[in-house]
Amino acid sequence: MDYCSLIINKFIFSLLVVVGLSSCSTSSVVVNIQRPADITISQDIKNVVLVNRSRPSKNNLANNIVEGIVTGEGIGSDRKGAEYCMRGLSNMLLNSKRYNLKNEGGLELKGTGTSAFPTPLDWNEVKSICGSYGGDALLVLETFDSDSRSYVGNPVTRTRKKKGVKVKTLHYPAYRDITIESGWRIYDLKNKKIVDENKFAEYKQFSAWAKSPEAALLSLLSQGSAIRESGLVAGRQYGFRISPMWIKVSRTYYIGKSDDLKLAKSYVKKGDWDTAIDIWKDLVNNPDEKIARRSTYNMAIASEIKGGLDTAIEWANKAKKLGEKKAYNYINILQRRKMDEEKLKQQLNN
Repeated sequence: MDYCSLIINKFIFSLLVVVGLSSCSTSSVVVNIQRPADITISQDIKNVVLVNRSRPSKNNLANNIVEGIVTGEGIGSDRKGAEYCMRGLSNMLLNSKRYNLKNEGGLELKGTGTSAFPTPLDWNEVKSICGSYGGDALLVLETFDSDSRSYVGNPVTRTRKKKGVKVKTLHYPAYRDITIESGWRIYDLKNKKIVDENKFAEYKQFSAWAKSPEAALLSLLSQGSAIRESGLVAGRQYGFRISPMWIKVSRTYYIGKSDDLKLAKSYVKKGDWDTAIDIWKDLVNNPDEKIARRSTYNMAIASEIKGGLDTAIEWANKAKKLGEKKAYNYINILQRRKMDEEKLKQQLNN
């Protein structure tokens, strides 16, 4: 078994924490799964260099200043947003085993300074930059543009008691909407080819409440902080496109009123899945149909947690035949994970 397969088989699913009851009959666990990148990049590209090319050239600088004044976004807000966008991607790549990031801070080049893609870099320049850092490819933020607006919504009447008397007050919501458009290219030096050119639009809304419209607006997260958070999200979004990443997902299992199911839950809380599995296995043929059905479904969950997707699908199908409604959607989730596992093998085959 190669290193990649070992990683996938042993660490594809790792338990993080056990969360509290989600209802009287179920509980949930939050786990880490590795999701594949949206696109598969050639294994020839391992060492990457980050480039921020979103700053305006001299020809575009005046237009950018005017735009910042007219829109009220402030001069330099896009520049700061682009820096956080680069940081968001950089943080993702530093936690990825797929790439070696050769310049954490990124390199700055001049571009259009707008949402329009500039002319692709000359391959001699790509070669020069890659040579300076020992890179196989350039990951270039070619465009970055942010739009923001703040406004007050309709007030809501709230009632509270003050010295035994009901008092009605108006509370006003204020909103700050941020839309960020970022465009990326990946320059493959070896094949002299742009292997990805993509543009993302990210939208985030921030809100605050107060007793007056003015106070609500003042309570909003500052525009600079809002653009910073939105920029980080935009950078992370591109990280998900090009690199396998670990994400958190929730899985719900049954606890019920049965003493045995409650006992199994106590072992799950300790992270002792093997003992919980032994308990559920003894219950799958229980005369009580509900206990048998739920224990069978729990066996599917436990099998996935332990890394056996095929076994999990088998148990989920058994639960489905017993009439477990949750099994229908869960089977689809497991089937998608099977397809994702195949993509991961391609993307992590070092």
